[in-house]
Amino acid sequence: MSIGPDAPPTTSTPAWTDWPALRRQLDLIFKPRSVAVVGASQNESYVSAIWRNTRRLGFPGPVYAVNPNYERIGDAPCYPSLLDVPGPVDLAVIGVPARLIPRVLEQAAMKQVGALDIITSGFAEIPTEEGARRQAALRSFAQETGIRIVGPNCFGVLSAPARMLAYPGTYERLIDGAMAVALQSGQMVPCILTPCFDRGFGFRYVISSGNEVDLEAADFLRYFLEDPQTRVLGCYVEQFRSPAKLLEVADLAAEMGKPLVVVKIGRSEAARQAAQAHTAALAGSDEIIDAVFRQRGIIRVKDVDEFVETMAAFHSRRLPRGNRVAAITLSGAVCGLIHDLADEAGVTFPALTPETVAQLEPVVPDYVNIGNPLDITGIGVLQSKIFEGAVDALSEADNLDVIVYVRGVPSMLDTQSAVGKAWLRAIERHPEKVFLFVSIVGGGVHQAASSLAGPPAEPVTMVDGVPFLQGLTPGLKAIGALIRYARFQESRRAQQQLRRGDGITLADDGLAVDARAERARTLVRAAGSRPLTEHEGKEILALYGIPTTREQRATSIQEARRAALTVGYPVALKVDSPEITHKTEARAVLLDVRDDEALERGFQQVLDNARSYAPSAEIRGVLVQEMIRGGHEVILGMKHDPDFGPVVVLGLGGIFVEVVRDAAFRLPPLAPSDARQMINDLRAAPVLRGARGKPPADEGALADVVARFSRLCLDLRGLVRAIDVNPLVVLEEGRGVKAVDCLIVPAGKET
Repeated sequence: MSIGPDAPPTTSTPAWTDWPALRRQLDLIFKPRSVAVVGASQNESYVSAIWRNTRRLGFPGPVYAVNPNYERIGDAPCYPSLLDVPGPVDLAVIGVPARLIPRVLEQAAMKQVGALDIITSGFAEIPTEEGARRQAALRSFAQETGIRIVGPNCFGVLSAPARMLAYPGTYERLIDGAMAVALQSGQMVPCILTPCFDRGFGFRYVISSGNEVDLEAADFLRYFLEDPQTRVLGCYVEQFRSPAKLLEVADLAAEMGKPLVVVKIGRSEAARQAAQAHTAALAGSDEIIDAVFRQRGIIRVKDVDEFVETMAAFHSRRLPRGNRVAAITLSGAVCGLIHDLADEAGVTFPALTPETVAQLEPVVPDYVNIGNPLDITGIGVLQSKIFEGAVDALSEADNLDVIVYVRGVPSMLDTQSAVGKAWLRAIERHPEKVFLFVSIVGGGVHQAASSLAGPPAEPVTMVDGVPFLQGLTPGLKAIGALIRYARFQESRRAQQQLRRGDGITLADDGLAVDARAERARTLVRAAGSRPLTEHEGKEILALYGIPTTREQRATSIQEARRAALTVGYPVALKVDSPEITHKTEARAVLLDVRDDEALERGFQQVLDNARSYAPSAEIRGVLVQEMIRGGHEVILGMKHDPDFGPVVVLGLGGIFVEVVRDAAFRLPPLAPSDARQMINDLRAAPVLRGARGKPPADEGALADVVARFSRLCLDLRGLVRAIDVNPLVVLEEGRGVKAVDCLIVPAGKET
């Protein structure tokens, strides 16, 4: 019986039950025909600024002011309530005190307003009973009326298609662009809009989602994906309310080739209890988020500067072929700084080939140390032939994928200058390469890079559609993100090819897939809230074709002798108890027992040590188990994540599991090809492949077992908190793997 990699989870449901209907509701927010601003006044406030900006920056429809305290605001009429507005209202932006919200909601329902954007604070973001009550009332309103709500505690909305900038702040114009972002934090809006607008590149959509009482970031991202002019998606988020929606958005974005850049705060993690399973110690929540993001191609960045520069870099019309970067600089000090930052940024500056060096030697001054990065010194841009020769030589090098010009300060490029013409010529001649500008620092954009140059004839702030990156650290990290995404897409295409027919075959024992899963679940339920014994756990592993050690349980020395004859000396002896999960700590394990005499002594010793360690523990007997010789120990486990469900963990096994923390994480289901990628992620992978003259391990068998195990994890979803197969011994190539121990910790007794 074959189970392919795309076998659905046991609780497979679409993330959106009726996406077309939700899309139509989101149109009322992002493409409204009319807007009412409730709370606008003649005073300075966020909501008043939203009203002014919506009118001033090009929204073509009516923008109604609503406030019972005014008859007019400036040259516009002001209406006492939503019910008095003369026309229909698609979107109402509400900025009145929280105590007045119920009255406005009542008016919105009677008016049949399309959607609400509530910028008012004082809801669940304040840790009080009143804040929680207000939030619950908003949620009930949305559910009962069908009127969708953005916020509360948010900041507004920008939509270039609607020519609507409904945000507070001082903006000279709304700049359309290729980016669309959802920001949970309202104050992140000016942090994103201002530097991008100042540099001349803009957004299709920007939404501040706030408390997300109804609509959430993933809803907006899904909407943005369908806009053909949106090429880059961004998100600043504290928590994804519906992880299933995030995963669906990520998969759709990957399929469409639209990168998703995310600032997910909360990297620091409070101490988490490791329970009874080593796996929990390996996989903290943030480590799982990192792994899920990598698996789905989500680009995670650490701060706002990196966020802006990464989105700017993704304006590139092509992805790099590889990670080999060359930089042209005017400073030796900057060359050293680039080398220091390269590893953390995930970029590589390979040595120049002899052919490239030979091409550069007659071009650059004889006092220049030719290398990568290449310091052409300050004279390199004053004497244009130097810069032109350097760009040509690096562009023609076969071992380079990205060419970066690193300048001192943010400045425009004069495309009519010799430097500009050389750069544009290189882009035209070498479409296979990516060309980027990076300034060492960020800041205001200057007309020219140097006071020695005359006024620019044709100044630009982007070339080939890509804005100039600012700040050496965020700029290099943005280039690293561009390279990682290119690798993800290449790997994704390769994995799709491998997955065709890349399934796993379970033993033909007459069990249907559902029956096998139900038998496994029955065994877990039978344990109640206690951990399963090793023997019980291995019974479940065997259902999925995962090889386990030969063993028998003995309750007397006579049974132990018969078991040893069947299994064959030497054997291992282990206590079989549902309450002693870490048998080594209890000194209730004895290895390499070679004859009947040693068996008799060891049998009693294991029992005595177990009773001394846990006097009240239920002891079912002693496992007489085959000894596994040689091989490499790994840990294969499952951790239940509260957001993403079961997460498969593969890492270095044995006693070092919590010390070395060399582990890879993936969401199931997995094909063997996916499992091979997990193995590649391990720092210990070279050990498995025959380090220091040892024979290579059976990597193919390990990948097959990981795929089977991932199916098991899905089948036990909701019933199991953690699983440890530790150690899983990977034998020499061709000899397979053996599960030596297994611990399954239920989620708790079912009610």
